Amino acid sequence: MKTSLRLIKYLGAIVLSFILMTFIPSLVLSYINFTNYYVMVSVYLLVIIGILVVTVIVCGEKKVFAFSLKSFKDTFVIGGVMTAITAFYLVTNIYTAIKEYGTPLMDGKTIVLFLLLNFLGAGIREELLTRGVWLTFFRKAFGNSKASYIVAMSLSSILFGAIHITNLDGAVDPTPIYAQIIYAIGIGFFLAALYLRTGNLWGNMVLHFLFDISLMVKPMIYGNRSDMDVLIGEWLGSGIILKSILISVVSVVIGLYLIRGDKFKEIAEVE
Repeated sequence: MKTSLRLIKYLGAIVLSFILMTFIPSLVLSYINFTNYYVMVSVYLLVIIGILVVTVIVCGEKKVFAFSLKSFKDTFVIGGVMTAITAFYLVTNIYTAIKEYGTPLMDGKTIVLFLLLNFLGAGIREELLTRGVWLTFFRKAFGNSKASYIVAMSLSSILFGAIHITNLDGAVDPTPIYAQIIYAIGIGFFLAALYLRTGNLWGNMVLHFLFDISLMVKPMIYGNRSDMDVLIGEWLGSGIILKSILISVVSVVIGLYLIRGDKFKEIAEVE
């Protein structure tokens, strides 16, 4: 395919899918009167996921949905740094939560719904959008050189950070949300490299979901809190912006290491 046609196809698909995601979910909810918050959010997320799935299929990129048990397991091995951090936070936060609260303040049914929404939102929607569509389509649009891959990774990661701007809504202190946007860019770059190495988006979805839950389990499930800005501030502590920059830089460095030399050649050959 000619470069110009490739750019029109993939960049056009990114723009069109974004427009559809902006208007169609809200339109659906306006026609269907949901009284249950969790049902409403679930439908909203499912509509977005549906738009993304159709976009991937129509553009002939069904490989995004490829799955194998080996590559799924590779996600947690190759992404060992994030796997270890996730396991650490999950274990320590559950331990301290039990000591502090005993049992979760969030009731059992709400916990299940909370986990479901986070898997649909952070796991499936964000990974399908940022790595499945944005990373894949930018990469297809710009070509098969390493520089093109890094540009695609960078753009998709910057956009991944930018979508967290919505967390400013209702935030009393915007600084922690700015910090979240900064470290999300770096983590997004790492997750982009991880997906390129494994070719298994499902592994990314699960690891992303577990990482988020590892940070939320104590304050949200056990503490039944929802003040995102305060929670991020408590997690990062003093020097929040500097720490978020450090997290972002380290994540980018690890991401670049994952696609180094021969590893990039293997990725490019598969493509």
